[in-house]
Amino acid sequence: IWDWWGAIDTSSAVALALLAGWAYYEYQKGENVIKIYFQTKDKNGNLKKIDTKLSILRKEFSRAELNGLLGMIQKNQKERFEIASLKNPKILQQIQDIQTGKLNECVIELKDDEIEQFYIEGNNGN
Repeated sequence: IWDWWGAIDTSSAVALALLAGWAYYEYQKGENVIKIYFQTKDKNGNLKKIDTKLSILRKEFSRAELNGLLGMIQKNQKERFEIASLKNPKILQQIQDIQTGKLNECVIELKDDEIEQFYIEGNNGN
């Protein structure tokens, strides 16, 4: 009977080590930095990705945090910025995909007039 207990003991130890390794991997994934980009069209109609220089940890990424960060770079601090794509359900899916580790960056689609609301390097010299 002691042979069985030894086998069970060893199997349990291996299983717990595997679970601990998996938990550590999931924890580390939450520490990933997610960069935030704006996507616009250039004069030729080609898509252009603009680095906002903003980032947030995956484990803290939410719609509220995203809106808060964008508010930090808006030009007019007395009014709320307006981005049509943030009202689209696709952004909620993108946020969920970031939270679950399927995406490693956030790309926000902007219309030409929407980008003027923000201080961005290369946008009006800022």
